[in-house]
Amino acid sequence: MGAAFPAKLRPAARARCGRRRPRAPRWEGTLALLEQDHAFEIADALISESDADETEVSIHCVEDRFVRFAADGPTQAADRERYALRVRARYSVPQDAGGGFREASASAGDLDEESAFAALDRASLLASLADPDPGAAPLGGSAPVEPTAPSRPTQDHTVREKGAWISAALDAAEEAELDASGLARSGVACAALVNSAGRRVFGATSRASFELSCADRGADAETLGGAAAGASVAPFVDQVSVDGTVADVVEAAVQSRAPEAFDPEPTDVVLAPAAVAALLTFAAGAGFGAREFSEGSSFLTGRVGDAVLDPRVTVRDDVTDARIRGLRFDGEGQPRERVSLVEGGVLGRPVTDRTWASRLGLPNTGHGAPQPSARGPLADALVMEARDRSVEELCADVGDGLFVRQLHYVNLIEPKELVLTGMTRGGTFRIEDGRVGAPVRNLRFTQSLVRALQDVIGVGDTALRQGSLMGQDVVVPALAVRGFAFTSA
Repeated sequence: MGAAFPAKLRPAARARCGRRRPRAPRWEGTLALLEQDHAFEIADALISESDADETEVSIHCVEDRFVRFAADGPTQAADRERYALRVRARYSVPQDAGGGFREASASAGDLDEESAFAALDRASLLASLADPDPGAAPLGGSAPVEPTAPSRPTQDHTVREKGAWISAALDAAEEAELDASGLARSGVACAALVNSAGRRVFGATSRASFELSCADRGADAETLGGAAAGASVAPFVDQVSVDGTVADVVEAAVQSRAPEAFDPEPTDVVLAPAAVAALLTFAAGAGFGAREFSEGSSFLTGRVGDAVLDPRVTVRDDVTDARIRGLRFDGEGQPRERVSLVEGGVLGRPVTDRTWASRLGLPNTGHGAPQPSARGPLADALVMEARDRSVEELCADVGDGLFVRQLHYVNLIEPKELVLTGMTRGGTFRIEDGRVGAPVRNLRFTQSLVRALQDVIGVGDTALRQGSLMGQDVVVPALAVRGFAFTSA
């Protein structure tokens, strides 16, 4: 297991494009996680051998360990390392031919010498054949980036230790006559970007999670009741609340047995953080980016500086938040800025990358994808600020309505107002006289997120990191919302 790294430079012959040239370093040895010096040495070797006018090398390494389990115990376990190397080659176009660059990229799934140089060869060939981009600017040079490191305990967390988590969940579920399933996972990742203009950035992150579903025995538990799910996600393994997740999910599954029918109609709700996350994540890809803003499909378009949402709503993109601890640079090696997207209900500017910042005359906030890419900048470290209401107080504020633990199969219908549709899941309960009461059967909704954030009754006092179906984590509190649009059973 592991990737190969250059131990030292030593000359060799290499044929490329019909000519001979010196070969870059020999890839030797293994390490569990790519280190900065090794990453830079690989990148420097490729850049020094490139005949492109500009060359950029990015390297990603992920090491993760997980155990998937069901009611009868572990069903799958893996201890994996994955490596990705990407080379971007650029050839300048003379001004009398329109200027700009011809460029292309190529990737490799390993860091051995042959794969790395093959990626360089492919990128160079494709770039030489590409159509020129007259608007392409030269690569950015040196940029100050705050260093980050992975969590060693998270990296070293063993399958046996995850087994202890799983045993606790299975024992609690068995005692409540429930079947349990889920995933225990921990991992670390690092990334490096080096280019021929002098940019050299490196960082590392870590993540750990415990996901649990409990259900009455039988295939129709989710429909007929007796099912719930939950998760704890954190940057460090010792911050994962296994006992809390187990207790919460088992209790919710027991309480959701024998649900009642509920007539679908606009209803005041308290959305638990997991339900809020399933909605807010769509704003990242369909609302807060400069491309969508420029194209007019974003809810920010024409509203920057306007008080559109409830004044208790504040959202930022912030990789420095202690609950996220993300990389401090984007896919172009640009330092990532903390961006205020909504401040007290007032809409701010979108996140940008180098291209869209130039087009819109805005600062580059460092939210770009690896280039070249048709995808615009993305706000993928969303944090909604907590306020002052406990979940019990939110339920009291609602009076009569529904408490929704999760939303499932959420999809975007219309981007301008972020109209979303999906279903409740994992425990939905009546709120009666301000208290959580009897369970109800799952409901389908069609709801504008913009409208929901206008019709806020209250905002919870604790924001939690939550995963989402779209693959990115967000930090969100519970929300009480007026007139949430349930449309069918």
